[in-house]
Amino acid sequence: MGIWKSTVQRAMYRLAEKRGFSEPLSPTPAYGIRSGYRHRPDNAFFDDTPLKDEWQKEIYQEAARIAAEIEATAVADVGCGSGYKLVKNFPSTRTIGFDLEPTLSFLRRTYPDREWRESRFSKDIEPVDLVICSDVIEHIPDPDELMDHLLSLTGKRLVLSTPERVAVYGWDHSGPPGNPAHCREWTADELQHYVSGWFRIDEARISNRRQGTQMLVCSHK
Repeated sequence: MGIWKSTVQRAMYRLAEKRGFSEPLSPTPAYGIRSGYRHRPDNAFFDDTPLKDEWQKEIYQEAARIAAEIEATAVADVGCGSGYKLVKNFPSTRTIGFDLEPTLSFLRRTYPDREWRESRFSKDIEPVDLVICSDVIEHIPDPDELMDHLLSLTGKRLVLSTPERVAVYGWDHSGPPGNPAHCREWTADELQHYVSGWFRIDEARISNRRQGTQMLVCSHK
């Protein structure tokens, strides 16, 4: 499925190249991404509620391992989508899932015994030991707001993932992403440079080569 998705994304990008892009080239680096990249400011909504653990499965498994290691008493998932991976990997830990409507109502109906909150990117919030933000940052028009929120919410560790642009498209991709729900996608070097403005990066790796996923494990500086 991951290979299929990457092939489709490449085909969509090549088609857009031939037709011409509506998004202008960025004259200067933006959000850690090199100049000359096309960002998509008006991305489409993506409904994650039908999905289970087809994507980012290894991210939540690693988060569960870290939670046990640091003896986390609470775990927050920013942009939790269907909530399936959060509930599955943290069966006995307090969890807080953040998302928007109509996903929020779905979560409250499906898992009424869990804690679900609306994503507001508030800085005035009580931190929790472990925060997960899995394949969310690429959907956010202004990711600086998200990073500020994650900094306030993270007590001990942050696990963040997003598609790695080179792994998905190859070296010559200049945006916008083939996925219309994505505003932008980072290379590994770009993402580490960007996130290091908020956090210390303890680990960075490609977590799933078939799906082109990169993962960062972060803590406070």
